[in-house]
Amino acid sequence: MKKPSAKGQSAGEREAKRPRLLEVEDDREADMEAALLKSAAEPAAPADSGLAVCTVLDTLPLRAVPSFGDARALVDGVRISEKAIMPAFGFGTYKLKKGDAFGPVSLALKVGYRLIDTAQIYDNEADVGKAVKQSGIPRDRVFIETKHWRSSHGYERTLEACRKSMKRLGVDYLDLYIIHWPGCKTGWPLPRGTCSPPDWTPEMRDVGIYRAMEDLYLQGKLRAIGVSNYSVRHLKTLLSRCRVKPAVNQVEFHPWLVQSELLEFCKENGIVLQAYASLGSGDVSCRADFFAIPAVRACAKKYHKTSAQVLLRWALEKGVAVIPKSKSHDRMVENFGVFDFRLTSDEVKQIDACRKGKRFAWKGDR
Repeated sequence: MKKPSAKGQSAGEREAKRPRLLEVEDDREADMEAALLKSAAEPAAPADSGLAVCTVLDTLPLRAVPSFGDARALVDGVRISEKAIMPAFGFGTYKLKKGDAFGPVSLALKVGYRLIDTAQIYDNEADVGKAVKQSGIPRDRVFIETKHWRSSHGYERTLEACRKSMKRLGVDYLDLYIIHWPGCKTGWPLPRGTCSPPDWTPEMRDVGIYRAMEDLYLQGKLRAIGVSNYSVRHLKTLLSRCRVKPAVNQVEFHPWLVQSELLEFCKENGIVLQAYASLGSGDVSCRADFFAIPAVRACAKKYHKTSAQVLLRWALEKGVAVIPKSKSHDRMVENFGVFDFRLTSDEVKQIDACRKGKRFAWKGDR
C-alpha cells in the first residue's frame, strides 16, 4: 500500500513523526524545546509589528555540551574558557555592510541565534551592537565575537583597535576576540611591494597583537581570545610563546577543503575550529556546486533535509562550529534545522572524500 505523502498528511501527523530535539527530564525545559520547534516553523512577523519570531530562548542561558555535534539547540555550545561558552551554530555577518546589518542581525536574534560573528573590517559592528541592545536579550546570553584587522598589527595598535570595536558594539567586554589574519595587508589597493602596516614583521602577530590580547583577556575585557586563518605552522609558533592558549581558530572549512591535519592538531591542543564558507563562497554558482555533491544530495534525500542543512550538519559532526549568514527569515530558520538528525560515520567519510584542496580565501603562506 502506498504511503501518504508529507503533503497529504495533517500537521498533527507530521508533528508526531518529527524527532525530539532533546530527551529531557524537566517538564519546563521540555516545554521550552517544544515552543522552539513551533516558533521556528511559524512565518515571520511583519517587519513593523515589533514582535519577535522566537522569544522562548530569551530566558535560557548558553548551555555547555561535550562537543558541537551534541548541540540540540541554538543555545548549545562548548566551553572555550572559564567564562565563555561558544554556541555551535552562529550567525555570520560577512558582506553585511554598515547600515545593512542591523535588520538581518535583529531578525537572527529574534529567531533564536545567540552567536553573532562580526569584524573590524566588516564595518558593521555598530549595527550589530544596536541590534543586540534593542533585542532585549540579556548581554550574557548573546555571544559576540569580532576580529582584529591586519592593518592594526602591533601591541598599541591592537589595544586601540579592540577599544574601538567594543565602543562601536556598545559593550564593556567581548566574548571572543580573534586575529583576523596572521599576515599583513598586501596587494590592491597598495602599491606593489608594499604592505600595511608598513613596519610589519612576523613578530608582530605573536609578540605584538597576541600579547595585547592576552593582557586584555587577563584584565577581563575579553572572555576568550583566538585566531583566524592560522595554519599548523602559525599555531605551533604561537603555542611556543603564548601565556594564554588560543581558544578558537576560525578557518575556511567545507567539503572541498577538509583541513584534516589542522583539525586534528587543534583537537590535540584544545583549540576549537570554527568554519566560514561552510556553504561555499559568496558566488552563487559555487553554492550550487556544493549542493549538487552526490554524497550531500543522498543524505538530504535520506533525512528529508536540504543540502545546506546536510553541509552544516557534516561540519558539526566533525566537531567544527558554523556561522552561516542570510538576510532571509526562511533561510535563517532552515539553516539551523540541523539538530534533529545525525549523519553516520560512513556518511561523514563519503562527504570528506569530495575534498579538492580548493580555497576561496587566503592561501595561508605568510
